[in-house]
Amino acid sequence: MNTNRGSYMLGAALGSALVLTLCVKAHAADIYQAPPEPVVEAVPAPVLDRGIYIKGYIGQANPDVGSYTDEVIRRDGNFVGFDSAIKSSPLFGLGVGWRHSHWLRFDLTGEYRGDATFLAHDAYRNIGFGAGTNEYTADIQSWLGLANAYIDMGNWCGFTPYVGAGVGLATLSVNGLKDVNNATNGVYYAADHTNTNFAWAVYAGTSYDVTPQVTLDLTYRYAQLGDAKSGVASDAWGNNPPYSGVFVKDITSNDLMLGFRYKLQRDVPVYAVK
Repeated sequence: MNTNRGSYMLGAALGSALVLTLCVKAHAADIYQAPPEPVVEAVPAPVLDRGIYIKGYIGQANPDVGSYTDEVIRRDGNFVGFDSAIKSSPLFGLGVGWRHSHWLRFDLTGEYRGDATFLAHDAYRNIGFGAGTNEYTADIQSWLGLANAYIDMGNWCGFTPYVGAGVGLATLSVNGLKDVNNATNGVYYAADHTNTNFAWAVYAGTSYDVTPQVTLDLTYRYAQLGDAKSGVASDAWGNNPPYSGVFVKDITSNDLMLGFRYKLQRDVPVYAVK
């Protein structure tokens, strides 16, 4: 009897110990939790912001004239009251460029500048047949080709201000020059003439990124186009000898342009070499 009681008590003790051991392990498992894996943020790969782009633009040319002269004015000291101007005209241009980096780009542009009306007036004292005035009118047409470089000065919410400069050639044509002398009712017509000059320009503007590949540009440009000249001017009635024509000197222009640029390839991520 005592033996059975002892066996029973031993079995109960062993069972209790087993249950206690399992509970302790379970409780310990509940208390201990493995530390979470460290979160490593992916570092975005840098973007290769370079490549070929094409561009187009339209705008308004606002030219100005330094002075004008002709052979009669140069040899006669009786001329006074010189005044001249060129009216505004539209311009249209195309170009192709290369973005070297996020802050530096280059392009070649060619543009047509529409007929701009040239107006001039001078007066002269009595030179044998009384005092009078000369009134000049002509159309000045031009083409402008430039090699340009630009510095982009950072990007703010898609807007990028920039400055630039360019050098190239300007072709100027003086067409349909008419010289009217109001004292004698004389009229001279000059032949059309074209000449090509060294030209340069400076830019200031801002661009806006519509998409990663399409950018809009608003640009101001100051351009120095050089001199223009008409052909030989002849008396319409044949009563007076011809003269060599009118020289229009130091033509400059303040241009306002709206354009777009289209990048031919998408930005390419650059990965570090392992």
